[in-house]
Amino acid sequence: MRVIVTAGGTGGHIMPAVAIADAIRERNPRSSILFVGTDRGMEEKIARRYGLDFRAIRALGIKGKSPFEVGRAAVVNTAALISALKIVRSFRPDWVIGTGGYITGMVVLAGWMMGASCAVQEQNSVPGLTNRILSPLAHRIFLAFPDTGRVFPEKKSLVSGNPVRADIMQGKTLERGNSLLILGGSLGAGSINEAGVQALKILKDQGVAPEVIHQSGTRDFDRVKSSYREMGLDAEVHAFIDDMKPVYGRASLAVCRCGGLTLAELSAMGIPAIMIPFPHAADDHQTANARYVESRGGGWIIPDRELSPQRLAMEIRTRWLDKVTLKKAASRIEALELGQGSQNIAEEILRCSGA
Repeated sequence: MRVIVTAGGTGGHIMPAVAIADAIRERNPRSSILFVGTDRGMEEKIARRYGLDFRAIRALGIKGKSPFEVGRAAVVNTAALISALKIVRSFRPDWVIGTGGYITGMVVLAGWMMGASCAVQEQNSVPGLTNRILSPLAHRIFLAFPDTGRVFPEKKSLVSGNPVRADIMQGKTLERGNSLLILGGSLGAGSINEAGVQALKILKDQGVAPEVIHQSGTRDFDRVKSSYREMGLDAEVHAFIDDMKPVYGRASLAVCRCGGLTLAELSAMGIPAIMIPFPHAADDHQTANARYVESRGGGWIIPDRELSPQRLAMEIRTRWLDKVTLKKAASRIEALELGQGSQNIAEEILRCSGA
């Protein structure tokens, strides 16, 4: 079986593609898989790290661009489609699977034009532009969240959950950890970092002192680390955590943004969350993601505009001290199965291929 996976732009698109590839290889070791991404992102580095062959194509996005930039993108993307057609013709895939980012538009279209079966995977409650455009060409549409807006054709769609790498899920333990995990983003979510540090000071003064693991992002690392130290708080601060497996294994509550992949990993590990949606996310999809989790009892929302050290401290204290409710929320976010996509997608692809 031969498969092209394609993604670009951010880890939120790239890591699901890697997870799908891993799951297909695990179930069918004879599969040949090629990762196609952009020539200026992190795709190649990640693909090589996980043992995937990689091909790069230059492509440009169009959403939110000026007329001049859209015109320039049209020229570049026409060349990208020609490059994608050459790659598809050479590799001869049975399936082309896109997980988001503008590069997937050209690669999935090329796959469709060359007669391959095509699939797209949507990580969020509100579908991205590329996946909406590609949906008429797709043979399968894999969704992390139910399609309440009926954006995609129902007959093609399968609520699979998001693809989470197997190595992360291996960190799950029968006994849940007892740490508070604050995820400030890979670059740094300033509002969460600032409120998180100050909230922990308030809690310390109130006699509540959870063990803290704080991923601050590179931009805020020095400031966050020194702030904890100046306030006499013993917190484990990281600019970025390469291996989340042991960290998730230690956590019983998270404070985080609400990207589809983050919530999928928390769901897979059974960690409830105080969710603070990024207010400028495309189509406000993070709020929609968070509302789905909250409505099923797996977490609690604080809108970014309402975030303050006092509000966050109150929310952490309420959840942290009520172990019965915290345990129930852990079971409910796990029951959502937002992180089961790797297995579900691989099984469906192999079933459809008769492999």
